[in-house]
Amino acid sequence: MILDTLSDQQKDAVVKNGNVLLTACPGSGKTRVIIHKLAYALKNIDLDSKQRIVALTFTVRASEEIYRRLNAMGINSKRVWSGTLHSFCLEWIIKPYSCYLPELENGYLIADETYASDIISELKEKHKLKPIDPINFRFNRDGTFAEPKTIQKRVLKEYHARLQAEKLIDFELLLYYSYKLLTKHPKIKKTLSNIFSLICVDEYQDTQDLLYAIISSIVTTGEGSSNLFLVGDTDQAIYASLGGIAKSLEEIQEELKTLPIEQLTLSGNYRSTQRIIDFYSIFQTNPIKIEAIGTNKDVDSIITYNNTIDKGYLVDEIARLIEHSLENGIPEDEICVLVPQWWLITTITKQLRAKLPDVNFDASGLAPMSKNRNNIWYKLSRLFLTQPQPKIYSLRYKWCSEVIENFKEHTNTEFSEQYQTERNVLKLINSLTSNETEGIDYLNDCFDQFLDAVGIDQTIYAQLLINRKTFFDVIKSRLEDPTFQVPSDIASFMSFYREMSGVVINTCVGVKGEEFETVIAYGLLNGYIPHWNDIFTGDPVAASKKLLYVICSRAKTNLHLISETGRQTKKGNPLEITPELQNLNFEFDEL
Repeated sequence: MILDTLSDQQKDAVVKNGNVLLTACPGSGKTRVIIHKLAYALKNIDLDSKQRIVALTFTVRASEEIYRRLNAMGINSKRVWSGTLHSFCLEWIIKPYSCYLPELENGYLIADETYASDIISELKEKHKLKPIDPINFRFNRDGTFAEPKTIQKRVLKEYHARLQAEKLIDFELLLYYSYKLLTKHPKIKKTLSNIFSLICVDEYQDTQDLLYAIISSIVTTGEGSSNLFLVGDTDQAIYASLGGIAKSLEEIQEELKTLPIEQLTLSGNYRSTQRIIDFYSIFQTNPIKIEAIGTNKDVDSIITYNNTIDKGYLVDEIARLIEHSLENGIPEDEICVLVPQWWLITTITKQLRAKLPDVNFDASGLAPMSKNRNNIWYKLSRLFLTQPQPKIYSLRYKWCSEVIENFKEHTNTEFSEQYQTERNVLKLINSLTSNETEGIDYLNDCFDQFLDAVGIDQTIYAQLLINRKTFFDVIKSRLEDPTFQVPSDIASFMSFYREMSGVVINTCVGVKGEEFETVIAYGLLNGYIPHWNDIFTGDPVAASKKLLYVICSRAKTNLHLISETGRQTKKGNPLEITPELQNLNFEFDEL
Protein backbone atom coordinates (compact mmCIF):
# COMPACT_ATOMS: atom_id res chain seq x y z
CA MET A 1 0.00 0.00 0.00
CA ILE A 2 2.80 2.41 0.96
CA LEU A 3 4.67 1.69 -2.30
CA ASP A 4 1.70 1.61 -4.66
CA THR A 5 1.95 5.17 -5.99
CA LEU A 6 5.74 5.36 -6.29
CA SER A 7 7.93 5.12 -9.39
CA ASP A 8 10.54 2.36 -9.63
CA GLN A 9 13.34 4.76 -8.63
CA GLN A 10 11.31 6.04 -5.67
CA LYS A 11 10.46 2.48 -4.55
CA ASP A 12 14.12 1.46 -4.69
CA ALA A 13 15.04 4.37 -2.42
CA VAL A 14 12.23 3.65 0.05
CA VAL A 15 12.92 -0.09 0.48
CA LYS A 16 16.72 0.11 0.36
CA ASN A 17 18.36 -1.08 3.57
CA GLY A 18 21.51 0.41 5.04
CA ASN A 19 22.97 3.87 4.45
CA VAL A 20 21.83 5.72 1.32
CA LEU A 21 22.85 8.92 -0.46
CA LEU A 22 19.92 9.85 -2.71
CA THR A 23 20.63 12.44 -5.39
CA ALA A 24 17.26 13.97 -6.27
CA CYS A 25 16.85 16.38 -9.16
CA PRO A 26 14.25 19.19 -8.97
CA GLY A 27 10.66 17.97 -9.13
CA SER A 28 11.62 14.32 -8.59
CA GLY A 29 9.45 13.88 -5.50
CA LYS A 30 12.17 13.81 -2.86
CA THR A 31 9.81 14.92 -0.09
CA ARG A 32 7.40 12.21 -1.21
CA VAL A 33 10.21 9.66 -0.94
CA ILE A 34 11.15 10.86 2.55
CA ILE A 35 7.53 10.58 3.73
CA HIS A 36 7.17 7.07 2.33
CA LYS A 37 10.60 6.09 3.68
CA LEU A 38 9.42 7.10 7.16
CA ALA A 39 6.11 5.27 6.74
CA TYR A 40 7.89 2.14 5.46
CA ALA A 41 10.41 2.18 8.32
CA LEU A 42 7.66 2.61 10.90
CA LYS A 43 6.36 -0.85 10.02
CA ASN A 44 9.39 -2.35 11.78
CA ILE A 45 9.08 -0.28 14.95
CA ASP A 46 7.08 -1.25 18.01
CA LEU A 47 4.97 1.79 18.90
CA ASP A 48 5.47 0.98 22.58
CA SER A 49 9.26 0.89 22.29
CA LYS A 50 11.66 3.81 22.75
CA GLN A 51 12.91 3.59 19.18
CA ARG A 52 12.44 6.63 16.97
CA ILE A 53 12.82 7.64 13.37
CA VAL A 54 14.24 11.09 12.70
CA ALA A 55 13.59 13.44 9.76
CA LEU A 56 16.01 16.38 9.79
CA THR A 57 15.11 19.37 7.61
CA PHE A 58 16.66 22.72 6.74
CA THR A 59 13.57 24.74 7.72
CA VAL A 60 10.79 24.53 10.31
CA ARG A 61 8.26 24.78 7.49
CA ALA A 62 9.68 21.62 5.89
CA SER A 63 9.54 19.67 9.16
CA GLU A 64 5.93 20.69 9.74
CA GLU A 65 5.11 19.56 6.18
CA ILE A 66 6.42 16.09 7.04
CA TYR A 67 4.00 15.79 9.97
CA ARG A 68 1.14 17.06 7.81
CA ARG A 69 1.78 14.55 5.05
CA LEU A 70 2.16 11.61 7.43
CA ASN A 71 -1.12 12.51 9.12
CA ALA A 72 -2.81 12.86 5.71
CA MET A 73 -1.68 9.30 4.90
CA GLY A 74 -3.20 8.08 8.16
CA ILE A 75 0.26 7.19 9.52
CA ASN A 76 0.77 7.29 13.29
CA SER A 77 3.69 9.71 13.69
CA LYS A 78 4.19 9.03 17.41
CA ARG A 79 7.59 7.41 16.76
CA VAL A 80 8.72 10.10 14.30
CA TRP A 81 10.69 13.16 15.35
CA SER A 82 10.98 15.85 12.69
CA GLY A 83 12.72 19.18 13.04
CA THR A 84 15.66 21.27 11.95
CA LEU A 85 19.21 20.08 12.45
CA HIS A 86 19.74 22.68 15.18
CA SER A 87 16.53 21.65 16.94
CA PHE A 88 17.70 18.04 16.91
CA CYS A 89 20.94 18.99 18.66
CA LEU A 90 19.06 21.04 21.23
CA GLU A 91 16.35 18.46 21.99
CA TRP A 92 18.39 15.25 21.91
CA ILE A 93 21.90 16.30 22.97
CA ILE A 94 22.07 19.67 24.75
CA LYS A 95 18.93 19.47 26.89
CA PRO A 96 19.41 15.96 28.29
CA TYR A 97 23.20 16.06 28.63
CA SER A 98 24.22 19.69 29.25
CA CYS A 99 25.13 18.87 32.85
CA TYR A 100 28.15 16.94 31.54
CA LEU A 101 29.67 20.06 29.96
CA PRO A 102 31.34 22.64 32.25
CA GLU A 103 30.25 25.49 29.98
CA LEU A 104 26.59 24.56 30.43
CA GLU A 105 26.39 22.90 33.84
CA ASN A 106 25.16 26.09 35.53
CA GLY A 107 22.36 26.64 33.04
CA TYR A 108 21.95 28.21 29.61
CA LEU A 109 19.43 29.84 27.29
CA ILE A 110 19.34 30.05 23.51
CA ALA A 111 20.26 33.58 22.48
CA ASP A 112 17.61 35.53 20.62
CA GLU A 113 18.90 36.10 17.09
CA THR A 114 18.06 39.80 17.09
CA TYR A 115 19.68 40.33 20.50
CA ALA A 116 22.82 38.54 19.30
CA SER A 117 22.81 40.61 16.11
CA ASP A 118 22.64 43.82 18.16
CA ILE A 119 25.72 42.74 20.13
CA ILE A 120 27.60 42.05 16.90
CA SER A 121 26.61 45.44 15.46
CA GLU A 122 27.90 47.16 18.59
CA LEU A 123 31.20 45.25 18.45
CA LYS A 124 31.67 45.91 14.72
CA GLU A 125 31.36 49.63 15.39
CA LYS A 126 33.81 49.37 18.28
CA HIS A 127 36.40 47.62 16.10
CA LYS A 128 35.85 49.95 13.11
CA LEU A 129 34.24 47.29 10.91
CA LYS A 130 31.50 48.21 8.44
CA PRO A 131 28.00 46.82 9.08
CA ILE A 132 28.25 44.81 5.84
CA ASP A 133 31.67 43.30 6.66
CA PRO A 134 31.05 39.54 6.90
CA ILE A 135 31.98 37.47 9.94
CA ASN A 136 32.16 33.68 9.92
CA PHE A 137 30.56 32.55 13.20
CA ARG A 138 31.19 28.84 12.67
CA PHE A 139 33.50 26.64 14.73
CA ASN A 140 35.94 24.05 13.50
CA ARG A 141 35.75 20.60 15.02
CA ASP A 142 38.61 21.42 17.38
CA GLY A 143 36.76 24.45 18.78
CA THR A 144 38.77 27.12 16.95
CA PHE A 145 37.06 29.86 14.96
CA ALA A 146 36.59 29.19 11.24
CA GLU A 147 36.92 32.96 10.71
CA PRO A 148 40.46 33.67 9.38
CA LYS A 149 40.64 37.48 9.81
CA THR A 150 42.26 38.98 12.92
CA ILE A 151 39.81 41.84 13.62
CA GLN A 152 36.80 39.61 13.07
CA LYS A 153 38.31 37.10 15.49
CA ARG A 154 38.56 39.85 18.13
CA VAL A 155 34.89 40.64 17.60
CA LEU A 156 34.01 36.95 17.99
CA LYS A 157 36.08 36.62 21.17
CA GLU A 158 34.30 39.57 22.80
CA TYR A 159 30.93 38.40 21.46
CA HIS A 160 31.32 34.98 23.06
CA ALA A 161 32.50 36.54 26.31
CA ARG A 162 29.24 38.52 26.38
CA LEU A 163 27.20 35.40 25.69
CA GLN A 164 29.01 33.44 28.39
CA ALA A 165 28.47 36.20 30.96
CA GLU A 166 24.73 36.05 30.27
CA LYS A 167 24.60 32.22 30.05
CA LEU A 168 23.52 32.39 26.41
CA ILE A 169 24.42 30.12 23.50
CA ASP A 170 23.81 30.91 19.83
CA PHE A 171 23.25 28.39 17.03
CA GLU A 172 26.95 27.90 16.30
CA LEU A 173 27.74 27.21 19.96
CA LEU A 174 24.78 24.84 19.99
CA LEU A 175 26.43 22.75 17.27
CA TYR A 176 29.91 22.88 18.76
CA TYR A 177 28.75 21.96 22.28
CA SER A 178 26.70 19.08 20.83
CA TYR A 179 29.73 17.74 19.00
CA LYS A 180 31.90 18.21 22.10
CA LEU A 181 29.43 16.26 24.25
CA LEU A 182 29.39 13.36 21.80
CA THR A 183 33.19 13.36 21.57
CA LYS A 184 33.87 13.64 25.32
CA HIS A 185 31.12 11.21 26.35
CA PRO A 186 30.81 8.29 23.88
CA LYS A 187 27.96 6.76 25.90
CA ILE A 188 25.73 9.57 24.63
CA LYS A 189 26.40 8.49 21.04
CA LYS A 190 25.63 4.89 21.94
CA THR A 191 22.34 5.85 23.59
CA LEU A 192 21.25 7.91 20.59
CA SER A 193 22.23 5.21 18.09
CA ASN A 194 20.06 2.74 20.02
CA ILE A 195 17.10 5.16 19.92
CA PHE A 196 17.27 6.16 16.25
CA SER A 197 16.91 3.29 13.78
CA LEU A 198 16.78 5.73 10.85
CA ILE A 199 18.03 9.29 10.42
CA CYS A 200 16.76 11.06 7.28
CA VAL A 201 18.48 14.30 6.29
CA ASP A 202 16.72 16.49 3.73
CA GLU A 203 18.75 19.01 1.66
CA TYR A 204 21.97 17.35 2.83
CA GLN A 205 23.97 19.65 0.52
CA ASP A 206 23.20 22.56 2.88
CA THR A 207 24.55 20.75 5.96
CA GLN A 208 27.42 22.27 7.96
CA ASP A 209 30.59 20.31 8.64
CA LEU A 210 29.87 20.01 12.38
CA LEU A 211 26.45 18.54 11.62
CA TYR A 212 27.98 15.92 9.33
CA ALA A 213 30.29 15.09 12.23
CA ILE A 214 27.43 14.90 14.77
CA ILE A 215 25.16 12.73 12.64
CA SER A 216 27.88 10.39 11.36
CA SER A 217 29.24 9.86 14.89
CA ILE A 218 25.81 8.63 16.02
CA VAL A 219 25.43 6.34 12.99
CA THR A 220 28.94 4.86 13.17
CA THR A 221 28.59 4.17 16.90
CA GLY A 222 25.48 2.10 16.15
CA GLU A 223 27.54 -0.20 13.89
CA GLY A 224 24.56 -0.83 11.63
CA SER A 225 21.69 -0.45 14.10
CA SER A 226 21.13 3.16 13.00
CA ASN A 227 20.89 3.92 9.26
CA LEU A 228 21.47 7.20 7.45
CA PHE A 229 19.31 8.43 4.54
CA LEU A 230 20.69 11.58 2.91
CA VAL A 231 18.59 13.32 0.24
CA GLY A 232 19.53 16.35 -1.84
CA ASP A 233 21.01 17.84 -4.98
CA THR A 234 24.50 19.35 -5.11
CA ASP A 235 23.36 21.74 -7.84
CA GLN A 236 20.94 23.31 -5.34
CA ALA A 237 23.67 23.98 -2.76
CA ILE A 238 23.06 27.71 -2.37
CA TYR A 239 23.89 28.06 1.33
CA ALA A 240 27.68 27.90 1.09
CA SER A 241 27.88 31.38 2.66
CA LEU A 242 26.06 29.95 5.69
CA GLY A 243 28.43 27.00 5.97
CA GLY A 244 26.58 24.49 3.83
CA ILE A 245 28.87 21.83 2.33
CA ALA A 246 27.77 19.52 -0.47
CA LYS A 247 30.02 16.59 0.42
CA SER A 248 30.76 13.97 -2.19
CA LEU A 249 29.97 10.28 -1.80
CA GLU A 250 33.65 9.67 -1.01
CA GLU A 251 33.69 12.36 1.69
CA ILE A 252 30.51 11.01 3.27
CA GLN A 253 31.96 7.48 3.13
CA GLU A 254 34.98 8.81 5.01
CA GLU A 255 32.65 10.19 7.72
CA LEU A 256 30.97 6.77 8.05
CA LYS A 257 34.33 4.96 8.31
CA THR A 258 33.81 1.23 7.62
CA LEU A 259 30.03 1.41 7.26
CA PRO A 260 29.01 1.15 3.59
CA ILE A 261 26.82 3.74 1.85
CA GLU A 262 25.13 3.37 -1.54
CA GLN A 263 24.28 6.18 -3.94
CA LEU A 264 20.89 6.18 -5.68
CA THR A 265 19.35 8.71 -8.06
CA LEU A 266 15.94 10.21 -8.76
CA SER A 267 16.21 11.52 -12.32
CA GLY A 268 12.55 11.81 -13.34
CA ASN A 269 10.99 15.27 -13.07
CA TYR A 270 7.23 15.43 -12.41
CA ARG A 271 7.19 19.24 -12.23
CA SER A 272 8.45 20.92 -15.39
CA THR A 273 8.16 20.64 -19.14
CA GLN A 274 11.13 19.16 -20.96
CA ARG A 275 11.94 22.56 -22.46
CA ILE A 276 12.18 24.18 -19.00
CA ILE A 277 14.37 21.29 -17.84
CA ASP A 278 16.64 21.52 -20.88
CA PHE A 279 17.08 25.24 -20.20
CA TYR A 280 18.01 25.06 -16.51
CA SER A 281 20.22 22.03 -17.14
CA ILE A 282 22.58 24.52 -18.79
CA PHE A 283 23.46 25.70 -15.26
CA GLN A 284 24.23 22.25 -13.85
CA THR A 285 27.65 21.84 -12.24
CA ASN A 286 27.13 18.10 -11.75
CA PRO A 287 25.55 17.00 -15.05
CA ILE A 288 22.72 14.50 -14.61
CA LYS A 289 20.31 13.77 -17.44
CA ILE A 290 16.87 14.91 -16.23
CA GLU A 291 13.77 13.64 -18.01
CA ALA A 292 10.31 15.20 -17.79
CA ILE A 293 7.83 12.48 -16.79
CA GLY A 294 4.89 14.57 -15.55
CA THR A 295 1.58 15.03 -17.34
CA ASN A 296 2.83 18.39 -18.66
CA LYS A 297 6.11 17.07 -20.10
CA ASP A 298 5.26 17.97 -23.70
CA VAL A 299 3.29 21.16 -23.03
CA ASP A 300 4.47 24.24 -24.92
CA SER A 301 6.64 26.40 -22.66
CA ILE A 302 7.47 30.07 -22.80
CA ILE A 303 10.98 31.15 -21.81
CA THR A 304 11.75 34.85 -22.19
CA TYR A 305 14.72 37.02 -21.28
CA ASN A 306 14.67 40.83 -21.10
CA ASN A 307 18.02 42.57 -20.61
CA THR A 308 17.12 45.99 -22.05
CA ILE A 309 14.29 47.28 -19.87
CA ASP A 310 15.11 50.14 -17.51
CA LYS A 311 14.33 49.65 -13.82
CA GLY A 312 11.91 52.58 -14.06
CA TYR A 313 9.64 50.45 -16.27
CA LEU A 314 10.25 47.19 -14.38
CA VAL A 315 6.92 47.17 -12.52
CA ASP A 316 5.01 47.72 -15.77
CA GLU A 317 6.79 44.76 -17.36
CA ILE A 318 6.24 42.42 -14.38
CA ALA A 319 2.57 43.48 -14.23
CA ARG A 320 2.24 42.70 -17.96
CA LEU A 321 3.69 39.22 -17.45
CA ILE A 322 1.39 38.56 -14.49
CA GLU A 323 -1.66 39.67 -16.47
CA HIS A 324 -0.62 37.46 -19.40
CA SER A 325 -0.52 34.41 -17.13
CA LEU A 326 -3.87 35.28 -15.53
CA GLU A 327 -5.47 35.75 -18.96
CA ASN A 328 -4.26 32.27 -19.89
CA GLY A 329 -6.04 30.72 -16.93
CA ILE A 330 -3.13 30.38 -14.51
CA PRO A 331 -4.29 30.88 -10.89
CA GLU A 332 -2.74 33.70 -8.84
CA ASP A 333 -0.99 31.33 -6.42
CA GLU A 334 0.66 29.54 -9.37
CA ILE A 335 2.55 32.74 -10.26
CA CYS A 336 5.75 33.71 -8.48
CA VAL A 337 7.88 36.85 -8.65
CA LEU A 338 11.41 36.08 -7.52
CA VAL A 339 13.97 38.59 -6.31
CA PRO A 340 17.64 37.89 -5.56
CA GLN A 341 17.71 39.78 -2.24
CA TRP A 342 14.95 40.28 0.35
CA TRP A 343 15.25 44.09 0.52
CA LEU A 344 13.93 44.33 -3.04
CA ILE A 345 10.63 42.68 -2.05
CA THR A 346 9.11 45.66 -0.24
CA THR A 347 9.18 48.19 -3.08
CA ILE A 348 8.05 45.78 -5.78
CA THR A 349 5.17 44.48 -3.63
CA LYS A 350 3.86 47.97 -2.92
CA GLN A 351 4.11 49.03 -6.56
CA LEU A 352 2.51 45.87 -7.95
CA ARG A 353 -0.40 46.14 -5.51
CA ALA A 354 -1.00 49.70 -6.75
CA LYS A 355 -0.60 48.67 -10.40
CA LEU A 356 -2.83 45.58 -10.12
CA PRO A 357 -5.43 46.42 -7.43
CA ASP A 358 -7.65 43.46 -8.33
CA VAL A 359 -4.85 40.92 -7.95
CA ASN A 360 -3.99 39.31 -4.59
CA PHE A 361 -0.34 39.14 -3.53
CA ASP A 362 1.39 36.95 -0.97
CA ALA A 363 4.49 38.61 0.47
CA SER A 364 4.21 36.99 3.91
CA GLY A 365 7.99 37.16 4.39
CA LEU A 366 7.44 40.82 5.31
CA ALA A 367 5.60 39.94 8.54
CA PRO A 368 6.87 42.38 11.21
CA MET A 369 7.64 39.58 13.66
CA SER A 370 9.38 37.27 11.17
CA LYS A 371 12.92 37.98 12.44
CA ASN A 372 12.04 36.61 15.88
CA ARG A 373 11.28 32.98 15.00
CA ASN A 374 13.37 31.50 17.82
CA ASN A 375 12.21 33.97 20.46
CA ILE A 376 9.93 32.46 23.12
CA TRP A 377 7.44 35.33 22.65
CA TYR A 378 7.30 34.72 18.90
CA LYS A 379 6.33 31.12 19.60
CA LEU A 380 3.59 32.26 21.96
CA SER A 381 2.41 34.91 19.48
CA ARG A 382 1.72 32.24 16.83
CA LEU A 383 -0.84 30.68 19.14
CA PHE A 384 -2.62 34.01 19.74
CA LEU A 385 -2.55 34.99 16.06
CA THR A 386 -3.99 31.74 14.68
CA GLN A 387 -7.55 30.50 14.99
CA PRO A 388 -8.33 26.97 16.26
CA GLN A 389 -9.03 24.86 13.16
CA PRO A 390 -8.90 21.08 12.69
CA LYS A 391 -6.35 21.27 9.85
CA ILE A 392 -3.77 23.10 11.98
CA TYR A 393 -4.60 21.48 15.34
CA SER A 394 -1.50 19.26 15.28
CA LEU A 395 0.66 22.27 14.47
CA ARG A 396 -0.77 24.39 17.27
CA TYR A 397 -0.39 21.44 19.63
CA LYS A 398 3.30 21.22 18.65
CA TRP A 399 3.76 24.98 19.16
CA CYS A 400 2.09 24.67 22.54
CA SER A 401 4.52 21.94 23.54
CA GLU A 402 7.42 24.23 22.59
CA VAL A 403 5.97 27.10 24.63
CA ILE A 404 5.58 24.93 27.74
CA GLU A 405 9.12 23.62 27.41
CA ASN A 406 10.64 27.05 26.66
CA PHE A 407 9.01 28.72 29.66
CA LYS A 408 10.28 25.88 31.83
CA GLU A 409 13.81 26.47 30.51
CA HIS A 410 13.62 30.24 31.05
CA THR A 411 12.13 30.08 34.55
CA ASN A 412 13.17 26.66 35.86
CA THR A 413 9.59 26.29 37.11
CA GLU A 414 6.39 24.65 35.90
CA PHE A 415 3.14 26.31 34.89
CA SER A 416 0.42 26.16 37.53
CA GLU A 417 -0.95 22.62 37.89
CA GLN A 418 -4.03 23.25 35.74
CA TYR A 419 -1.89 24.21 32.73
CA GLN A 420 0.83 21.58 32.55
CA THR A 421 -0.58 19.79 29.50
CA GLU A 422 -0.71 21.00 25.91
CA ARG A 423 -4.45 20.43 25.70
CA ASN A 424 -5.23 22.65 28.69
CA VAL A 425 -2.83 25.37 27.57
CA LEU A 426 -4.51 25.38 24.15
CA LYS A 427 -7.91 25.68 25.82
CA LEU A 428 -6.60 28.62 27.85
CA ILE A 429 -5.18 30.42 24.79
CA ASN A 430 -8.40 29.86 22.84
CA SER A 431 -10.43 31.32 25.71
CA LEU A 432 -8.42 34.53 26.15
CA THR A 433 -9.72 37.62 24.36
CA SER A 434 -8.66 41.23 24.00
CA ASN A 435 -10.41 44.39 22.84
CA GLU A 436 -7.17 45.95 21.62
CA THR A 437 -7.17 46.74 17.89
CA GLU A 438 -3.45 47.43 17.37
CA GLY A 439 -1.23 44.35 16.93
CA ILE A 440 1.37 45.24 19.55
CA ASP A 441 -1.25 46.23 22.15
CA TYR A 442 -3.23 43.06 21.44
CA LEU A 443 -0.23 40.78 21.92
CA ASN A 444 0.92 42.58 25.07
CA ASP A 445 -2.56 42.21 26.56
CA CYS A 446 -2.78 38.51 25.64
CA PHE A 447 0.72 37.81 26.96
CA ASP A 448 -0.12 39.44 30.31
CA GLN A 449 -3.38 37.50 30.62
CA PHE A 450 -1.55 34.28 29.78
CA LEU A 451 1.23 34.80 32.32
CA ASP A 452 -1.29 35.62 35.02
CA ALA A 453 -3.26 32.44 34.29
CA VAL A 454 -0.26 30.07 34.26
CA GLY A 455 1.30 31.66 37.35
CA ILE A 456 4.49 33.15 35.87
CA ASP A 457 5.81 36.45 37.23
CA GLN A 458 8.00 37.63 34.36
CA THR A 459 9.53 40.48 36.37
CA ILE A 460 11.78 38.08 38.29
CA TYR A 461 13.24 36.49 35.13
CA ALA A 462 15.65 38.85 33.39
CA GLN A 463 15.98 36.84 30.19
CA LEU A 464 12.21 36.69 29.74
CA LEU A 465 12.08 40.47 29.93
CA ILE A 466 15.02 40.89 27.54
CA ASN A 467 13.46 38.55 24.98
CA ARG A 468 10.07 40.23 25.28
CA LYS A 469 11.60 43.66 24.74
CA THR A 470 13.59 42.37 21.76
CA PHE A 471 10.47 40.78 20.26
CA PHE A 472 8.49 44.02 20.34
CA ASP A 473 11.47 46.25 19.43
CA VAL A 474 11.86 44.34 16.16
CA ILE A 475 8.15 44.69 15.39
CA LYS A 476 8.24 48.42 16.15
CA SER A 477 11.32 48.96 13.98
CA ARG A 478 9.61 47.31 11.02
CA LEU A 479 6.37 49.20 11.54
CA GLU A 480 8.31 52.47 11.64
CA ASP A 481 10.50 51.62 8.63
CA PRO A 482 9.04 53.38 5.55
CA THR A 483 10.55 50.76 3.24
CA PHE A 484 8.36 48.02 4.72
CA GLN A 485 4.93 49.71 4.76
CA VAL A 486 3.62 47.03 7.15
CA PRO A 487 0.15 47.64 8.67
CA SER A 488 -0.05 47.67 12.47
CA ASP A 489 -3.64 46.56 13.18
CA ILE A 490 -4.38 43.16 14.72
CA ALA A 491 -6.35 41.91 11.69
CA SER A 492 -3.24 42.41 9.53
CA PHE A 493 -1.03 40.71 12.12
CA MET A 494 -3.34 37.69 12.06
CA SER A 495 -3.34 37.64 8.26
CA PHE A 496 0.39 36.89 8.27
CA TYR A 497 -0.35 33.50 9.85
CA ARG A 498 -3.22 32.50 7.61
CA GLU A 499 -2.60 30.31 4.62
CA MET A 500 -1.77 33.02 2.11
CA SER A 501 -3.10 33.07 -1.42
CA GLY A 502 -2.18 35.24 -4.36
CA VAL A 503 0.85 35.93 -6.52
CA VAL A 504 3.88 34.95 -4.44
CA ILE A 505 6.69 37.49 -4.05
CA ASN A 506 9.78 36.03 -2.42
CA THR A 507 13.52 35.51 -2.69
CA CYS A 508 15.02 32.63 -4.65
CA VAL A 509 16.20 31.21 -1.31
CA GLY A 510 12.73 31.60 0.22
CA VAL A 511 10.97 29.46 -2.40
CA LYS A 512 13.49 26.64 -2.52
CA GLY A 513 11.50 23.41 -2.74
CA GLU A 514 8.37 25.09 -4.13
CA GLU A 515 6.96 25.16 -7.67
CA PHE A 516 4.82 27.46 -9.83
CA GLU A 517 3.31 27.45 -13.32
CA THR A 518 4.89 30.85 -14.00
CA VAL A 519 8.12 32.20 -12.53
CA ILE A 520 9.18 35.82 -13.09
CA ALA A 521 12.71 36.58 -11.86
CA TYR A 522 14.32 40.01 -11.98
CA GLY A 523 17.51 41.59 -10.63
CA LEU A 524 19.66 39.02 -12.44
CA LEU A 525 22.71 41.23 -12.18
CA ASN A 526 26.34 40.78 -11.18
CA GLY A 527 26.49 41.66 -7.47
CA TYR A 528 23.03 40.23 -6.81
CA ILE A 529 23.56 36.93 -8.65
CA PRO A 530 26.23 36.12 -7.78
CA HIS A 531 26.38 38.17 -4.57
CA TRP A 532 29.33 40.51 -4.03
CA ASN A 533 30.58 38.22 -1.24
CA ASP A 534 30.88 35.33 -3.69
CA ILE A 535 32.53 37.57 -6.29
CA PHE A 536 35.28 38.70 -3.91
CA THR A 537 35.73 35.73 -1.57
CA GLY A 538 34.04 32.67 -3.07
CA ASP A 539 33.47 30.90 -6.38
CA PRO A 540 31.29 33.36 -8.34
CA VAL A 541 30.69 31.08 -11.33
CA ALA A 542 29.49 28.13 -9.23
CA ALA A 543 27.41 30.40 -6.97
CA SER A 544 25.77 32.07 -9.96
CA LYS A 545 24.98 28.77 -11.70
CA LYS A 546 23.43 27.23 -8.60
CA LEU A 547 21.20 30.24 -7.93
CA LEU A 548 20.05 30.31 -11.56
CA TYR A 549 19.47 26.55 -11.41
CA VAL A 550 17.25 26.93 -8.35
CA ILE A 551 15.37 29.93 -9.80
CA CYS A 552 14.64 28.34 -13.17
CA SER A 553 13.76 24.92 -11.78
CA ARG A 554 10.85 26.39 -9.77
CA ALA A 555 8.95 26.87 -13.06
CA LYS A 556 6.56 24.27 -14.39
CA THR A 557 5.65 25.85 -17.71
CA ASN A 558 6.58 29.54 -18.07
CA LEU A 559 9.83 31.26 -17.16
CA HIS A 560 10.53 34.99 -17.52
CA LEU A 561 14.03 36.27 -16.70
CA ILE A 562 14.90 39.96 -16.38
CA SER A 563 18.27 41.73 -16.08
CA GLU A 564 17.09 45.34 -15.87
CA THR A 565 19.27 48.33 -16.65
CA GLY A 566 19.69 51.45 -14.49
CA ARG A 567 20.87 49.88 -11.24
CA GLN A 568 24.16 51.13 -9.82
CA THR A 569 26.71 50.30 -7.16
CA LYS A 570 27.19 52.70 -4.24
CA LYS A 571 30.04 54.27 -6.21
CA GLY A 572 27.72 54.97 -9.14
CA ASN A 573 28.97 52.24 -11.46
CA PRO A 574 26.24 50.46 -13.45
CA LEU A 575 25.48 46.87 -12.44
CA GLU A 576 26.17 44.47 -15.27
CA ILE A 577 24.25 41.38 -16.37
CA THR A 578 25.00 38.15 -14.52
CA PRO A 579 27.86 36.70 -16.62
CA GLU A 580 26.27 33.25 -16.93
CA LEU A 581 23.28 34.90 -18.65
CA GLN A 582 25.33 37.41 -20.65
CA ASN A 583 27.25 34.65 -22.38
CA LEU A 584 24.27 32.33 -22.87
CA ASN A 585 23.49 31.01 -26.34
CA PHE A 586 19.77 30.20 -26.22
CA GLU A 587 16.81 31.01 -28.46
CA PHE A 588 14.41 32.82 -26.14
CA ASP A 589 10.73 33.43 -26.92
CA GLU A 590 9.03 36.73 -27.62
CA LEU A 591 5.96 37.72 -25.60
